[in-house]
Amino acid sequence: MKRFILTMVAMLTLGVAANAMSYKSARDQAFFLTDKMAYELGLSDDQYNAVFEINMDYIMCLDVYDDIFGSFWTRRNNELRYVLTAAQYQYYMQLEYFYRPVSWQNKKFVFSIYNRYPKDRFYRAAPPGYQVYKGSNRYFDHSAYHGRTFGAPESKSQPKPGMGGTQPAMGGTSKSQPGSKSQPGMTKKQAVNRGKQMMNQPPRR
Repeated sequence: MKRFILTMVAMLTLGVAANAMSYKSARDQAFFLTDKMAYELGLSDDQYNAVFEINMDYIMCLDVYDDIFGSFWTRRNNELRYVLTAAQYQYYMQLEYFYRPVSWQNKKFVFSIYNRYPKDRFYRAAPPGYQVYKGSNRYFDHSAYHGRTFGAPESKSQPKPGMGGTQPAMGGTSKSQPGSKSQPGMTKKQAVNRGKQMMNQPPRR
């Protein structure tokens, strides 16, 4: 009987571990999601890097279905309040693919952002955190972002999709929507390489 119980515990442990994402997978998912948040919310460079870290912390904590809208999701939203402006945060909450980015289908995690954007379309160079961040902030009892100041959001001279107007519909690739062939962008490899180049540039004086 004892052996049977130990076997069942081992199987359950393996089942949970099978759902957990690897570091590389979590990093790539966080990059793709954050890149689109930067594009639509007009994030500054400082905001962009912080949001990447927050998204990565959340995604790295996903092991089972209950984690999707559990304490990790709540913490993500609380952390984003410290990073985004009031207007950005209000708009963020209106967009399901940002506010509730993960769902559960066929016993696996699914990211709804892929219903809106092509898988290999990026709009910003990879943030510094893509190269160096390992997800350590999620272990702190306090927020790593509370009390910090972040650069001003990008200029609204070129409005992002939905900002100050009608929210674009999900899916589809019409010319008025991001992700269409008429929209600028680059591949993941290009975005990562550009991020490395920017990190290696000497600081401005």
